[in-house]
Amino acid sequence: MKLIAWDFDGTLVDSRPLIEAGMAHALDALGQPRSVMVEWLKCVGLPVEAGIRHTFGPLGLDFDTVLKAYRSFGHAEHEHLMQPFEGIPDLLKELNRRGQRMAVVTSKRRVPLLRQMAQWDWEPLFDPIITPDEVTHGKPHPESLEQLQSLTGLAPEDIVMVGDTPFDLDMARSAGVPSLAVGHGFYDQEALAACGPRAYAPDTAALRDILLAWSA
Repeated sequence: MKLIAWDFDGTLVDSRPLIEAGMAHALDALGQPRSVMVEWLKCVGLPVEAGIRHTFGPLGLDFDTVLKAYRSFGHAEHEHLMQPFEGIPDLLKELNRRGQRMAVVTSKRRVPLLRQMAQWDWEPLFDPIITPDEVTHGKPHPESLEQLQSLTGLAPEDIVMVGDTPFDLDMARSAGVPSLAVGHGFYDQEALAACGPRAYAPDTAALRDILLAWSA
């Protein structure tokens, strides 16, 4: 394993409180019931635009109207609602000390991602950082990992994709990249196992054990 490619939301950071607050705001603004939140959360891991189309298209709501309502929440002012999962900052520092190369492959846009990373001084730990702003097709399309290979010169088998959603794991499978599923995010073990990860980590302690074993 020469490079760990990390997902961000739900893998490194518990962003569920922020995501749910933003969507609750949008649903209220649109006059929609909070029960729609269940369908929205099924799309976490996709670029937000894709999530809106999947969730609100069947309801007959205009895409631009929904996106405007969602963005009117002011996510930057509420980022205190998101925090790294317990043990993740220490794990990233440990991997960095060991010389483990790491990247981020995320569905979050670059500007908010870098702003959020700055809270914990994480940006220097990851190179490259690939967001929807750098690709034509977002997750689960393999383009992000294909671009990662192009930028690093690494073969698919040299990379491990760590993620918490089927979109992460399906992207990895399509790109021929081994994957590691984490269980502290948005999906349960059964849903993740169906995507063929090389291993499953229910928590950060298990994640650490697996990654250190693979990097040895």
